[in-house]
Amino acid sequence: MSNITLWDADPGTADLRGLVDLDKLQRIQDEFAAETGLAMITVDSFGAPVTEASRFSTLCQFLRRDPAIRKLCYSCDAHGGFHSSLEGKPVVYQCHAGLVDFSVSITMGTQFLGAVLAGQVLLTEGQEGLQRMLTSRQEWRDDPHVAELSGGLQVVDLQRLHSAADAIVALCNDALRQRSTTFLAKASTGPYLGRLPVDPGNLAVAPLLQGRTKPLPLVPLGKRPPRLDAGELAENLRSRNVAGNLELLGSYLDQLQPRWSQKIPREDLHDFEDVLIGVATSEGVGYAREMTVEVMGGRGHRRSAMNRYESQVHCERLLIRLHDLVEPKLAVKDRTIATLLNEIEKDPTAFLTVNQAASYLALSESHFARQFKQHTGLSYNTYITGKRLERAKLMLAHTDKPVLRIASELEFQPVNYFSRTFKKHVGITPSQYRDQHTGSNQ
Repeated sequence: MSNITLWDADPGTADLRGLVDLDKLQRIQDEFAAETGLAMITVDSFGAPVTEASRFSTLCQFLRRDPAIRKLCYSCDAHGGFHSSLEGKPVVYQCHAGLVDFSVSITMGTQFLGAVLAGQVLLTEGQEGLQRMLTSRQEWRDDPHVAELSGGLQVVDLQRLHSAADAIVALCNDALRQRSTTFLAKASTGPYLGRLPVDPGNLAVAPLLQGRTKPLPLVPLGKRPPRLDAGELAENLRSRNVAGNLELLGSYLDQLQPRWSQKIPREDLHDFEDVLIGVATSEGVGYAREMTVEVMGGRGHRRSAMNRYESQVHCERLLIRLHDLVEPKLAVKDRTIATLLNEIEKDPTAFLTVNQAASYLALSESHFARQFKQHTGLSYNTYITGKRLERAKLMLAHTDKPVLRIASELEFQPVNYFSRTFKKHVGITPSQYRDQHTGSNQ
């Protein structure tokens, strides 16, 4: 990776402010900002400043006076650092206000500690292809003073940012390496944007100063189709609409894996995972930290390519984890039919009987049955059977699990009841369904 990595520090005391010489870092930052004309700041893992801002644009200074906008700025800075940590190299993106920044993460092992950020500029070309880190209502854009300040922003080409990102890593490594806890840059092989071809076992201090000719690349966080609609996902999250988000996920995977038999490298799901981290960040930096741990842990253990079912299970697990993190834990008295439906979306075998569902809502069975029918238009047994059959269809089409095993996993008892129920609702047997959907979609 091509970021800034801390070594020889105790993970239990991993606060960036206690691990680096802040006065020296501030001098480096001020001098670099003066030389390049780019705004620059170092932040911790929550996006809170560790150094004083250097050469911040008048627009950004003005916007950060508003506490609500400042919170968005912190979230953007934290999210940019997370992305750089996940990618293992600097990333370039648009902040919530539409300005272009880049981030160089600071890590210790697998722990993300913060980031050095620079930019607050506009690009001569290609800016529309960069991901906007967060979205906001941005009523402030109608302020004539904001429009006037926007006219004073620098317009630069992308190569200037590439060079700046490389120089920042080199400067930090070179200047701070004499401290007992030092900054080191690692580089690893890989096909994307020409990463430095060095032995991944070698730690290189300021690689460009050692005769390397390729700069450390910026990763453009671009809009590569297919892409999950982060705005809609966030809206569904806030309204506790698990079904809506699972439907979004299904559509996304349909585009990513249009053939039933298709397998994809696990890296192809990075965009989806990054969207979840971005949405988590917009809800709160604490949520972002939790989602980042989930994502990075999964990436560290992946090996083989994934089929559609494996992709679905993996992505559903992360999506449901995000809902569980953000949604408030409800007391029994605050639960509703909608709450129950969300829990069924997460696990269609969680409440198999009317008695279990009624107990979850602290209602009598008769009262629950009437309320459920009014809310959904279906009896509870019909609804829960339909949800389990939807999952069965996915497993039949995308796995080679035996029919009896699928029946057992979805708790159809006795197991031969599964085939009768499936044919009654779908019109064909499970085996016939599998033959249709695996034979015509190779």
